[in-house]
Order: sequence, then C-alpha cells, then structure tokens
Amino acid sequence: MAGGSGRPSDEATTGDPPMEQVRAGYCWDRPSQGRPVWEMAVQTKDSNNLKWYAFEFVVVCIGQYGDIPKIPEFPNNKGPEIFKGKILHTIDYCKLNKEAASQLLEGNKVVVVGYKKSAIDLAVDIAQANQGAEGKPCTMVRLGVSKLMESLLWKLPLKKYGLKPDHRFASCQIATVPENFFAEADKGNIVFKRASEWWFWEEGIEFDDNTKTKTDVVILGTGYNGMEKLKTILPEPFRSMIDYPYGIMALYRGIIHPLIPNMAFVGYVESVSNIRASELRSKWLARLMGEKFKLPSTEIMVEQTLRVMELMRRTTKFFKRPCAATFSINQADEMCEEMGCQL
Repeated sequence: MAGGSGRPSDEATTGDPPMEQVRAGYCWDRPSQGRPVWEMAVQTKDSNNLKWYAFEFVVVCIGQYGDIPKIPEFPNNKGPEIFKGKILHTIDYCKLNKEAASQLLEGNKVVVVGYKKSAIDLAVDIAQANQGAEGKPCTMVRLGVSKLMESLLWKLPLKKYGLKPDHRFASCQIATVPENFFAEADKGNIVFKRASEWWFWEEGIEFDDNTKTKTDVVILGTGYNGMEKLKTILPEPFRSMIDYPYGIMALYRGIIHPLIPNMAFVGYVESVSNIRASELRSKWLARLMGEKFKLPSTEIMVEQTLRVMELMRRTTKFFKRPCAATFSINQADEMCEEMGCQL
C-alpha cells in the first residue's frame, strides 16, 4: 500500500445521531454502530486509482516516527542552500544500501545533529567506518532540548564528555546507548559539541558561541513530525482537533480522542516500556469494542484528558512528548478496573 486517507462515511451523515453530533464526538456511547462511519481511500504503488472502503471503526497504528522528517528552520542566508557539502536526514540515510552508506561516511568529516537513538547509532556507524590513521572523527551536536536521562549519571561518563543534562529525571527522554559508543569516544572517533543554536556556513556549521566546525556531510537526527503525518490522513474538522490545545494529542486513556468518533490511536503514548504501554491499551480497546464496558460521556473524557495534559504541562518541560511514564501505574490500574481484570 502506497498511501491512504480517510473521510466520514456518507452513511454516517444520516439517521441518528446526526453528523453534527458525530463531529462533536457524541457517538462514543456505542463504538460499533452496525453501519459505516469512516471511508478509507487506498492507493497501491503500481496504480494511480483510489479504492474506497467503508468501516465502522478505524484503529490508527502508523506510528509517530518515520515518513515526515522534522527539519530545523534557519535564518536567511544561513540555511542548507549555502553549504557546499551534503545534507540528509536519518530517514534518508536509512534508505542507503551498504555500498552507498560506506561511500558517504568513509574518509569524510561528518556532523550528526541530534542525540536520540538514531543519532547515537549513526555516530557509531560513522566511527566504525573511519577507523585508522585516515579516519575522520564524527562530531555529534547535542542540542539543549535533546538530553540523556539524568539517572544514568552513575553509570555513563556524561560529565566527562560535557553531556550532563540540565533538567531533572525525565523517563521518556531516555536513549539507549550502544555498548561501544563511549569506547569510540575514548578513541577520539566521536567528539561532542553542545549548543543551543546552530546554522550553516559554506564549509560546515556555526554555533551560537561563535565557533565553527568544518564538515563534508551533515546528517540531521532531528526526529520526525508524527502529528503532521496524522494530519495527512484525517479530514477536517478532525484534522484541526488532534493537536488542541497544547500541540499534542488529547487522548483519553492514551488511545481515544473524545472528539473524533469511532477511531482509536495505538502507539502514540510513550513510557519507559512502549511495548507494554501499547499492549495494555490494545487489550483495553479490544474489550471496549467487545462492549465489555462503556466509555463515560464526551464531556467527562474531555475534562479528564485536559486535566492530565495540564498536569503534565506544569510538571515537565517535555510535556509535548505524549509521555505517560509519570502516570503509568495509576493509568494502568484505572484501565484494568474498567476491563475487570488485574495486572
């Protein structure tokens, strides 16, 4: 499947409840209504034709990462257009075959901007491709909003490399470090630069402390725009609802948007264990669809969801990441109580 998009079914606009109520989310009392609510358009790679399919319920599991890269914005005359080297995002690097990746990395000065999982793994790849006297070190640019988990200070030499975060414990900011990451740093194959802002110049990148780094290749490990990916498949007015009011998804129990009827979102809540978080919510959704329990009213779901979002906004600077780690035990207990089971 090359792509798809959705729209409210014509059948959903007739009868009771009226489409005005469906759009307001007031059909959640009965998730399976016995008639189509959504139509999905599907297009395959070898065809220009769209095929439409009607469904009573849609579960969105396309993930937050991949497809739409998050690209930084730069001041005038300080963007990629003035850089003479190569620029790509980690999503582009992942599409390279082994030979093309080797040609890109070997013998070149490479800067990786970012400090999450893909950026860390990429830095190790670059270091291993540049072993020996002819090898060039990889420079990792760590931005102020991308930091390792402070609780790992006892184990990892973060102070040694100037990587100690400024913030307190934030479990959904964890990044798993490859076994040989700091070994390559000790050999000088990975060097670190900490900066709040950066931009391009002709031969590399420049930082807010007036220092410059010459480089042949810049690889952006700056993440993905999962919200924009969702907006590409949702029609209005629901497209405008998904990031209201704080720019993140207001999901009841981390899976149901109170104002988007007959649709669930699995895999959009992060925790210390994302697999566990998604598995529990999948079981909760299956029991909801099996009418083992009923949802509260739309008003109650909206009120509770906004209350949790406001609490997250006041307690962590990373509240725009849909992280449920702080509330995971409480939410798990509440979901299990609704399902009539125990952890």
